[in-house]
Amino acid sequence: MSKKTTELTIPQKMAVTIAKAKESRKQAKDEAKLALLENGKYVEYLASIEDESEQVAKLTTIMEQLNKMKPIVTNDGTKYGVNIFPVAEYIFGPVFSRVIGIINGSSSMFTDERQAEFEAITGLLHLSATKARDAIGSPAYYSKGNLANAIPSNGDCMDTAVTAVCDSIGVDLAYASKVNVDTVARWFKVSEDKAQKQYAEFKKIEIVNDDNNFTIED
Repeated sequence: MSKKTTELTIPQKMAVTIAKAKESRKQAKDEAKLALLENGKYVEYLASIEDESEQVAKLTTIMEQLNKMKPIVTNDGTKYGVNIFPVAEYIFGPVFSRVIGIINGSSSMFTDERQAEFEAITGLLHLSATKARDAIGSPAYYSKGNLANAIPSNGDCMDTAVTAVCDSIGVDLAYASKVNVDTVARWFKVSEDKAQKQYAEFKKIEIVNDDNNFTIED
């Protein structure tokens, strides 16, 4: 007695063909991933990305903790909070833009209590941060109608001061090379251009306001 063979329908044949193709693609992907695992350069790249991500997360947490510090209130009621943020990430990268943010933030620690809290959060001596800030310098900026001039950097001790900060807060010392005479000069130039533009716009508005301030005499 012969067995009856069931003929697959066209949709069924298509489904079988697609399933085989998907299995072949999966096998090809697995083989490609296996080949990548044997590529030392690629594995090293992935490891560096993971390390950088961990460094960024750590520094971001430090900045968040510093920003939560209790504001200082003066006798006239003025509050001085802490506002630390990444600086020029497009120049210094995600890691060191945060390191510079923390270094610059040390200027907000103008009481002994704040300095002690800063050191407890960062693991960095306030004096070390201050010296690094002085070595890097500060670019020009515009604020409330005033144009503040840049404070020049000190290239002779910049590398040493920055390396000391990295060592204290546990950042890979290789990142210290992100701060050098060229990158700082670029940061200063971009900041100067921005500040000059903001100041020029302020002066234009000031002139318009002065022109509109007139009196009509009888």
